[in-house]
Amino acid sequence: MFKKFITAIVSPIKLIFTCLLVVSLYGCNSVKNSVIYYNNFDFSQVKTYSFYRSGSVFFDSQNLPHAQRSSIELAIEKSLDAQGFHYSELDSADIIVTYHLVKKQPKEYLNYNKAVLFCAPCLRANAWQKNNIDWRVYQGGLIIDLVDPKRKRSVWRSIYPLQFKVKDNSQELNEKVMAAVDNMLTQYPRK
Repeated sequence: MFKKFITAIVSPIKLIFTCLLVVSLYGCNSVKNSVIYYNNFDFSQVKTYSFYRSGSVFFDSQNLPHAQRSSIELAIEKSLDAQGFHYSELDSADIIVTYHLVKKQPKEYLNYNKAVLFCAPCLRANAWQKNNIDWRVYQGGLIIDLVDPKRKRSVWRSIYPLQFKVKDNSQELNEKVMAAVDNMLTQYPRK
């Protein structure tokens, strides 16, 4: 009788333990959602986008290989085109799209922020997320900013972990970039 009692107790405990283990493992493997900040800007009027040209302050703010730049820009174009936005020349675009890969060089990140006039304290003061604990930048993250072409200032930012691995081949790297960009830009703030 004692064995039946122990067996009746151990089975539910095993089940609970197994469920907790599965939930914990899923939580460790799930990709963190992008963090979005934005400032006062009429996003509903945006129909066209562009990128800064090579030689601009933005372009020179980070040393990236041309293949990596092309991969990111192609992913951005595909995502925005799928949402009904159209590429335009820089001087007639409604929004300028910029990006930054966060590496170990904090000076590159600071230079990038200067190039897009990103001011975290300013956005915290004006944004809809005042006490967000995720207002941080982490190594290996991809940042996308939408810059107001009139004020030359970032009005929207999203950060997403790329989770690159040393063993990733170029196709896997491109797939991770495309998934990250799509996740970020599908959260475009339509009003």
